[in-house]
Amino acid sequence: MTLPQAAAGGIAPDGGLYLPDSLPRLPKAFFNNISEMSLREIAYVVANTLFGDLASSGDLKRVVDDALDFPIPLVPVSEGRFVLELFHGPTHSFKDVGSRFMAGLLPLVSSDGTAGSNIIVATSGDSGGAVADGFRRAASTRVFVLFPKGILTRGQVGLFATLRNVVAVEVDGNFDDCQSLALEALGESLRDPSRPRLTSGNSVNPARQLPSIIYYFHAYASALRENPDTEGVVISVPCGNLGNLSAGLMAKKMGLPVKRFVAANNANDEFVEYLRTGGFKPRKALMTLARAMDVGNPSNIARIIDLYDGCLERLRGDVDGCSLTDDQIARTMRGVYDSTGYILEPQGAAAFRALDFSLRPGETGIALAGAAPGLFADAVEGVLGIRPQLSRSDQQSGGRQPFRVEKIPATQSALQRVLNTYTNTKS
Repeated sequence: MTLPQAAAGGIAPDGGLYLPDSLPRLPKAFFNNISEMSLREIAYVVANTLFGDLASSGDLKRVVDDALDFPIPLVPVSEGRFVLELFHGPTHSFKDVGSRFMAGLLPLVSSDGTAGSNIIVATSGDSGGAVADGFRRAASTRVFVLFPKGILTRGQVGLFATLRNVVAVEVDGNFDDCQSLALEALGESLRDPSRPRLTSGNSVNPARQLPSIIYYFHAYASALRENPDTEGVVISVPCGNLGNLSAGLMAKKMGLPVKRFVAANNANDEFVEYLRTGGFKPRKALMTLARAMDVGNPSNIARIIDLYDGCLERLRGDVDGCSLTDDQIARTMRGVYDSTGYILEPQGAAAFRALDFSLRPGETGIALAGAAPGLFADAVEGVLGIRPQLSRSDQQSGGRQPFRVEKIPATQSALQRVLNTYTNTKS
């Protein structure tokens, strides 16, 4: 199976996830100069290493320049601790990186030069808006966004439900239900030629996940600029579906010299439990303060297990894990704001607090903040008593329309009716 074939669908016909047979290691010279390189320069080297056999250097440079036209700053918060702000893209989410890169990459690696005519994505908060925005300029592409009823804010839904080439599908269930529906529909489209052909927009698709590797190298480079004499860099990742963490572990396989990662779970701590016991037991997701992490059956755990050939001890050597209560997350948000004035949204606060369980003297800690506080304004206001605002980059008028949402039960037959309706029409 080639990368273009894997990217065309996103998952294997049997429902499994694709993972590269091997990951190329970056040369030592790259790391000798990395602290002096810009985000785009780092991205171009990583992209050319990953995709250089599939696209020309010029084409990849255009993809990088277009996808990464926003900053990813490393912000000092306290002594030896930083936050990597991954939310300065058009939808204020870290998923802008992978989504925009995927939208540019798919036409280069597809057999007919298209971006995939029907994209399907399940979202617990950020993926829907990011994928929809990434493909907003692909006039021939329809994006189906499945989201759980009662979980997303109106602002989050508005990022995709107002775009003309997007079908917003509210599912009467949780994120795991949305993900199961999307994966089943993808499998059916691969097995049955009469079904609408679908491409996954979630991190199960390697075309969306692999570009996320880029910002781990950028984080490391930024940390070296801040503290060249560090005893080591530790990166804390808020974990839901585990796509972000698995991208970081792939970066380490490519030579990223971080000392270790910290996997921050909320009460949905299936991955931390796996690290502790070696047993993985998916369960119904609990609703927490850090809603974007409310995943009870993270699909990307399969990639992580495969990356380490099932060796739990090696995985434990690279990843510490901790689970956090709503109270711990809220107290972290309040403590950081009261002492520094810096606002953390719940997921970023979970990653920041998780550093307490792993960081050692002399090490540099980086917490990934994957969403602007304004995306979780209700949660932030409930904890801090202030309401953060979003910048207005998402309010571009081009391609916008009034809210349009299809509402369905969590059944495959209901989803197929929606898919058939919109793939058989030009509306």
